Amino acid sequence: MPELATYALFAYRHEAFVAEAIRGVARQTYRPLELILTDDASPDRTREQIEEALRDFPSDISVIRINHAQNQGIPGVINAATRRASGRVIIFGAGDDVSEPERVARTMQLFADARIAFAHTAVSVIDAVGNPVEGRQGECHEDTALSMLGMMLGTDVPIIGASCAYRADVFRAFAELPPRILREDVILPIRGLMLGEGRFLSSKLVRYRTHDGNLHSPSQAQTSADMVQRNLRFADDRAAFCAQLSADIAKARADGRNLPVELDEYLRRETDYSALEQRLLQTRSLLVRAGQVLCAWLLRRVGTAKAVKLLTLFIFPSLYGPVLKARIRLSERKRSMRHG
Repeated sequence: MPELATYALFAYRHEAFVAEAIRGVARQTYRPLELILTDDASPDRTREQIEEALRDFPSDISVIRINHAQNQGIPGVINAATRRASGRVIIFGAGDDVSEPERVARTMQLFADARIAFAHTAVSVIDAVGNPVEGRQGECHEDTALSMLGMMLGTDVPIIGASCAYRADVFRAFAELPPRILREDVILPIRGLMLGEGRFLSSKLVRYRTHDGNLHSPSQAQTSADMVQRNLRFADDRAAFCAQLSADIAKARADGRNLPVELDEYLRRETDYSALEQRLLQTRSLLVRAGQVLCAWLLRRVGTAKAVKLLTLFIFPSLYGPVLKARIRLSERKRSMRHG
C-alpha cells in the first residue's frame, strides 16, 4: 500500500488565489494524502475563500486546518504545520500557486529512495490571472542530483520554496525555524542535504504566480529604490540564518554526520557579509560606509561581487537595479552554458 503524503499549503492575503490552490490539491492523483491548510491571520477574505473551496473537497483527502489568530510569518506557519504532519514526506505549497495533478505522485515516486531528503521541481510562471508570463518560463534542465557545494556556489538550479518537498526528519532533527527567517528555501534545503541527498525534477509541476503581493517580487517590475528596500528587508533574515546554520552544523556533527569543510567556509563568508551589512545599517556617513566595504574587501572578508553589491546598496543605490539585472543575466548565461 502506498504511504501517506502530507501536503502543507500556506495562505496569507491570498483571497484571489487560494481557491485555485486548493483545487490543485483536490486534483492530485496520489492517495493516501493529507492536506494541512494554514491561514496566517489574513486581513482579507482568504479564510472565507478557504471555507468555500473546502465545501466540495474530496472526502478521501483528510484536512487539518490551522487558523492563526495573529500573524506568525513564514517560520511560524512552517513550524506549526510540520508539527501536525503525519506523512514521511511533506510537500510545500503556497496559497497563490497551483500544483499540477501529478506533483504529489511524482514526488512520492522520487522519495521511495530512502536516501532522498529534499527535492524541488521546475515551475511554469503565471501572472495574477493565471496567464503564462512571457519570457519567464525558465531554462530547460534535466532531472539532476543536487549537491551541497552546488547550492553554496549557486551553480545548482535555483530553488523556489513553493516547489519544494522534504523528508519529515528535516524538521525534526533540528530546532524549529527562528522567527526572523524569511528564506526558508535556503536553510531547509541545506538541512536536507545534511541528512541525505537532494534531487531536482525538471517537469514543471507547479504554476508559480507572480503578483504585487509576492514576498519575492520580480525585480523587472521594480525601481532601484524598491529593490534596495526589498533587499534590506532581508538583513535580519541573513543574521538569523547565520546563527541558525551554525547551530545546525554543530547539531549534525554531534549526531555523527560527516559534513563537507566547504560548509564551514560558506558559513564564514555569510557571517562576515551579514556582520558587515549590520554595521553599514548603523552607519550614516557614506564615506565611512565606503571605507568599511573597501576594508572588508581588502581583507577578503567579502568577495568582489558582494563588495559591489554592498556599494550599490549603501553608497550608490540608484545603480543597484541595473547592476543586479546585469548580474542575473550573466548568471543565467553561465548556468545555461553549464546545462547546455
